[in-house]
Amino acid sequence: MRLISRATLPYCVGTYRNIENKMKQIASFTALVVCVTLLCLNSQTLAGAEKLNFSGKYSVERLKTTSGETSSTLEVVQTEDNIEITRVELGKKATSRCPFNGLEGDCTSPSGVSGKCKAQLKTKYLILESVVVVQPQPTAQVRMHTKERWQLSADTKILTIKSDVDFPDFPSNISAAVVGATSGTTKYGRIEIP
Repeated sequence: MRLISRATLPYCVGTYRNIENKMKQIASFTALVVCVTLLCLNSQTLAGAEKLNFSGKYSVERLKTTSGETSSTLEVVQTEDNIEITRVELGKKATSRCPFNGLEGDCTSPSGVSGKCKAQLKTKYLILESVVVVQPQPTAQVRMHTKERWQLSADTKILTIKSDVDFPDFPSNISAAVVGATSGTTKYGRIEIP
């Protein structure tokens, strides 16, 4: 084992300090690169989310009335704060205004039943949730909860809506039986872009 003489000790300490300073510089540079990378990724994600806009008029695919007219259309107006959806089904019109801020807005089903709704814009899709009170019997009222997942095709010409319905006031076995007939996926073609 070689001992360090007192004459070379200042050189060793200086070298150690140089190495320590270099390590700090490398660590600082690495942290800077990581921060810049994260900022770039976040700005791309936010830019992608800002580009996602469902505004337009849509017609349900392959569902026509006996007269040949489309039986269901959607007219969508999306702003920074909310999304307004006007549905026309078999001649009946219903409008919903769902805010993006987590608060509840007002919605109306095509059958005229009023309720509450809210919207959440994700990177690649939109989530709409609504709760309306339906009256299956003259003396009974039941909440119907609908969750829709809206997704646009890459060319934004096709809107796919996956609907899941549940009835929180029903026992789970009855709710599950009814859900099978009310949940599903519907595709709409974009017929107008604002």
